[in-house]
Amino acid sequence: MKCFNLVYLFVFITVFIFIGDFARANDIEKKFINAELVDVSSIDNSIKVDLVNSDPKKNYFRENYYNGLSKAYLRKEIAIKLSKAHKMLKTRHPGYSLLILDAARPRSVSRLMYEKMKGTKFEKYVANPNNGSMHNYGVAVDITIVDENGEELDMGFSPFRKSTFEIYWQFVKMKLRFDLNDKQIGNRKLLSETMISVGFLPLSHEWWHFNGMPKELARKKYQIIE
Repeated sequence: MKCFNLVYLFVFITVFIFIGDFARANDIEKKFINAELVDVSSIDNSIKVDLVNSDPKKNYFRENYYNGLSKAYLRKEIAIKLSKAHKMLKTRHPGYSLLILDAARPRSVSRLMYEKMKGTKFEKYVANPNNGSMHNYGVAVDITIVDENGEELDMGFSPFRKSTFEIYWQFVKMKLRFDLNDKQIGNRKLLSETMISVGFLPLSHEWWHFNGMPKELARKKYQIIE
């Protein structure tokens, strides 16, 4: 009987904590929780997180799409895979860490992004929401690497943390086929090799984006987060 009471108490406390966390979550986070996604920090709290879409100064939309959300959510199996990539990076470079810039994203947010970029030079960087991006399924991450001082490695063209003019000029240089320098090439290679080594799939035109599984499998296995 005493053992039963302890089990009952444990279950009650667990449910109470979950309800409390859910009540404190904003609307975006509630969508992730309802879809049974996990906070990446619950799998590996050594992975850095800075969601650029929660800060207008850090994304090229200049919008706060996540209402200040600071936690990165993914499907559990993808979060576990990401933790393996992080450990792989640490093995090669103990002072480096993966930094998540974006993870799961509701399709409602993708629609807002697409409408804002539609018809501009940056439209190709926002997936058409009618089909649903892998972010909408909770299986994709936008990610980079930071050093022991928390400084991001130089990857060349980046749509994050820059003024609109800086982004545009970088885009122009890329279109003019200005070559990346050796350091930028090496940094991109390190990130790509780290992610690919555990099964992530890169995008050819976005060095920062990786899918945790093939698109066809994600669409069969999971529902879009609206």
